[in-house]
Amino acid sequence: MKNFAQIDENNIVINVSIANDNWDSTGWIEYTNKACGIGYTYDVIKNIFITPQPYPSWSLNSNTYLWEAPTPKPVEEGKRYTWDEATTSWVEVPAL
Repeated sequence: MKNFAQIDENNIVINVSIANDNWDSTGWIEYTNKACGIGYTYDVIKNIFITPQPYPSWSLNSNTYLWEAPTPKPVEEGKRYTWDEATTSWVEVPAL
């Protein structure tokens, strides 16, 4: 079985499929090394799929092709954080 993605004229993934070797994959891009989903962007030059931008303030790392927050996520034992786009900062999630 192989993984395929179909993209539109803007290189946005509009469909994904898993198929066998006998399937007519005309118009589809085969991918093997990274997950792909509807809404991802296909970079033709790098031959990679990029996840949708999670927040407007985040930027794409040109080496890892992962989205990064303007400030690093705090790492504190026993604490959880979520991104708050309104303040462009990490906010601690209260314990349950």
